[in-house]
Amino acid sequence: METIERKPRSRENARAGILGTAKAIARREGWQAVSIRKIADAIEYSAPIVYEYFDSKDVLLNEIRNEGFRHLHQEYERIVKLYRDPEKRLYEISLIQWEFARQQPEIYQVMYNLDGAYCTIPVDQSEAMQAVSDVVSATIFSFIPKAKESIQRLYFEWWSVSHGMITLAMLLKDQQPLDKSEQVYREAMRRFVRGLR
Repeated sequence: METIERKPRSRENARAGILGTAKAIARREGWQAVSIRKIADAIEYSAPIVYEYFDSKDVLLNEIRNEGFRHLHQEYERIVKLYRDPEKRLYEISLIQWEFARQQPEIYQVMYNLDGAYCTIPVDQSEAMQAVSDVVSATIFSFIPKAKESIQRLYFEWWSVSHGMITLAMLLKDQQPLDKSEQVYREAMRRFVRGLR
């Protein structure tokens, strides 16, 4: 029984190793430098073996993107359970978004096709992204019970402010320290949440 279980575990470890190596290369050199061949060389596999796990770079990027959204979803759900006040929930969810982008920029780049991380699979087809959107929309609805169309508009506004400011902070990190950008972000999200009352 142990040898039967070892094979799937070893395949899962190999798959995780491929994903981890892709992210490590991107963190060091940028997503333009990531290729199946480069990943294979780094982990001492042949390229055809890497292709057994991921048919293309797009499939690999899509998995990393979904991994990022699954992580955010888990964190958002934690916030929903932690705080009863919907305004506090939305504000804390916004901070989770910022912190994730700051700590794992290479994954955030893939999630939104930023900085050379281009995945041709449309992000709106991601069930993991939809789960994240649903948590934020439900949070907004919990203190502003409006029609679905209005909630979608408010969600779009929240996402535009949050993602737009994070993207600008990433782009301008050489001109403005991230600590300063974070302060501006916190103030903007606080104003946004209060403005929803």
